[in-house]
Amino acid sequence: LSASTGASTGTDFASNISKQNSNIRMESSFKNGWHHSRSRHYDDDILRGQDQDSPINIPAKNNYLEKMNNNNNMSFHRPSSHIRSHAMSLRGGGIRAAVVTKRRNNLKEKSPPSDEIVSWSRRDLVIFQSSNFLIVLATAVVAFSPAPALIAELGSERATSTLSMLSACAALTEIIISPTLGSLLDSVGRKPALIFTLLSMGLANGAVSLHSSVVTICIAKFVGISCVGLFFIASQVIVSDICASNPERMSSTLGVQYSLIGGAFFLGAICAGWLSEFGLSVNYGVSTIIVVLTALLLTFGISETLLPSKKIPLQGAAVRKQLLESPWSCTRILYRYSKKVRVLALLLMVQSLPQFMGDTFQILAKTEWNLTTKGFSSYVAMLGIISIAANVVGSKMVGKLGIRKFTALATLSGMLSPLGASFFSFRGLVVGVILGFLGFAQMLGVTAALVAEGAKSNVPQGVLAGERASFLALMKVIGPIWYSTLYVEGKKLVGVGSLPFLFNVILGLTAFGISQYYL
Repeated sequence: LSASTGASTGTDFASNISKQNSNIRMESSFKNGWHHSRSRHYDDDILRGQDQDSPINIPAKNNYLEKMNNNNNMSFHRPSSHIRSHAMSLRGGGIRAAVVTKRRNNLKEKSPPSDEIVSWSRRDLVIFQSSNFLIVLATAVVAFSPAPALIAELGSERATSTLSMLSACAALTEIIISPTLGSLLDSVGRKPALIFTLLSMGLANGAVSLHSSVVTICIAKFVGISCVGLFFIASQVIVSDICASNPERMSSTLGVQYSLIGGAFFLGAICAGWLSEFGLSVNYGVSTIIVVLTALLLTFGISETLLPSKKIPLQGAAVRKQLLESPWSCTRILYRYSKKVRVLALLLMVQSLPQFMGDTFQILAKTEWNLTTKGFSSYVAMLGIISIAANVVGSKMVGKLGIRKFTALATLSGMLSPLGASFFSFRGLVVGVILGFLGFAQMLGVTAALVAEGAKSNVPQGVLAGERASFLALMKVIGPIWYSTLYVEGKKLVGVGSLPFLFNVILGLTAFGISQYYL
């Protein structure tokens, strides 16, 4: 067959055989000796008549039978390898075999090498999650220490202005550095960033524990706020590295992380009140020990998640451009999208602004209500528990009431605590917080509406989430300065320090009106 069939004849034969894929029947003269499957023996198609009247198949079979009759040693057994290989080439099998081989080779070439896969053991993940818990615990232990110390040294008015400016400058630094930090994380790695932030916090807090002064306390406050924000940026990148290909695992990892953060702040607030009885140096000393041990734990306990092949060289021109553009990038959500997206973003800003009173609230509680550090830390711990309950209940009520009705109820509930504080001091605040606990969940419905509106406008959710977070981070800069001004100037003009709470009532009424009109 190979001698009598030319290249063009073989190609035509294979082409016609491939087009006739029905009515396959075995010739009766071959039934006794040939019962091989099509997938195992490629020469069966030559011995099978796909169409008895086919002008292609009959000459091929006759030609094959003539060769077999001329060979005295040929018997009705499996044909020799050269006949099978030629039969395969006639029916296009050789072409298919070559294609399959090529595809297999391509797959081998495209398959990533073993070092392209980020692999973390359970031990790595446990140590990483523990570091998130420990840094929040170390932060909460000293969170309420600066205000009383600075009030004793500077007075309530100067202490309020100083702490507000520190919080605002630290938040602005975080906004400016965040894009550049992303470039550093992709060039240097994630692990060095975690260790650097922890050691910076340890150095600043250790200085206060050894020698407490206005300067060291302010430096520790600024470094602490900045480093915690940068630590969690690197932490989120690590979670993306190890869970990017598995959304279910990412959700589970983030859920555990958020639970640990909430538990750490609750425990830290209680410990801060207890440690405050032993002096300022004890709080900062305990915090220093925690962050240093956490840095050592990360140094020897986890592996780097940035693969060598994915490192991007750091370019000075790109870094300078990011630093210049970063202060204005946080307002992109206000002019890049539709009017409804812009209004919903502003509504989120109005709802979230009372959360950024900063140290002004602690100074107000100490000077106006004579609340000790231990009492204030207990109040903050109570807020953590109420916030968890509010979000659990609110997530179920949104589905039953709808976004518009739930937001109205939650916004009105959130106004009870500032009203109680304005007219009935600390007891009125506590009663208002308990009765209006849904106010802690008032952003749930608005956030869901913003996400839905972004999806309608074909806005990538990742981009929208990043710009929303950047825009709300701007409130960390504005909030502390604005509330400190209201408190200080209110005492001078009116003689009372409740002006920040009255402003929160106005914000609640504004949020209620916007939500009822646009939701």
